[in-house]
Amino acid sequence: MNLRRVLILADESADWIVAGLRQLDRLALSIDEFAVDNNETAPVLVAILWRSDLDESQRWVPVHPRLTKVAFTTDLDAQPYDLVLSTRLFLHRKAVGSLFSEGRASARPIFLADRVPDFSDVQKHVPPREGAWDYIANGEQIDDIEKQFLRGSGKSQDGFVSRHLNRPISRAITRLLLRLPATPNGWTWLIFPIPVVAAFVLAQGNYWSFVWGLILFQVFSVLDGCDGEIARAKFMESERGRRRFGWLFLAEGITAAGLIALNEWHLARRNPAPAVPAKDASLGGALYPRHRELVERSGLLVFGEKFASVLIQTTKRDVAVLFFVLLAVLGIPALILHLLFLVTAFTLAFALKR
Repeated sequence: MNLRRVLILADESADWIVAGLRQLDRLALSIDEFAVDNNETAPVLVAILWRSDLDESQRWVPVHPRLTKVAFTTDLDAQPYDLVLSTRLFLHRKAVGSLFSEGRASARPIFLADRVPDFSDVQKHVPPREGAWDYIANGEQIDDIEKQFLRGSGKSQDGFVSRHLNRPISRAITRLLLRLPATPNGWTWLIFPIPVVAAFVLAQGNYWSFVWGLILFQVFSVLDGCDGEIARAKFMESERGRRRFGWLFLAEGITAAGLIALNEWHLARRNPAPAVPAKDASLGGALYPRHRELVERSGLLVFGEKFASVLIQTTKRDVAVLFFVLLAVLGIPALILHLLFLVTAFTLAFALKR
């Protein structure tokens, strides 16, 4: 099923900005996306037919670095067009294939030798389909269309918390960002200091530092979803970006492994205090001798032995592994690596300080 020729009927709506892109740009990028996914060997010819009452200053041709599989023309000929679209048609991602295969955009190929298409024809042949396309009759519908579009911006891998808490908040923020010249990379760098600040807050080691540190990590988790939503709305995803994050995760994993090895080596080379019978141990025998002195001098006991004992029990390996499984089920497995790295770094810091 090859898409060779597309006719776009353009009026003033071509310049309407919906979800961060002008309507004509979105149609062009959607056609290009289909051509790439469909392995088209030749560029798709896209003819733009402007409404006659628009002067030359209101007419333009899309220019975008991602447009590699389309060729534009304003010269119309008598050859048939496979697909007819209107700039009032708002397309969700991957919708061109459905339009093309179902023939919804035109009942048959359009021959301009027969007649000039009526702009209202496209609306008649393309009834809205939720999650695929909408028809924008006037600018007052744009807000509702943006909201509906962003509801489908989540990922199938999202967990319960992401779907019902994080995503609703991040989508509201993304709607504001799409009104600005925001980019996914720019947003990523903007929020990058948040987990760094959160780590410093947690390192203070008191009640409020734990509360605010974890709140900052949750805020970061919410804001971290915006870059992907911006990318999907503006056709700015890239394999290079995914590979870059893959290398960052790999580097973090190697660093965490190195810190674990250094931490264990540091504790093993010290002579632990004599073993204390469980009933007399300050922490109820919850720790190995080499770890007991570390905890006693770390400052955790300022909250009391009971608090320290509960914290130790809930961070032991068996509990941690079960918690990591829960994070994976919730769709946020990246936190496993981040938490492992932070706990290891703090443990080593406490050991060196001691």
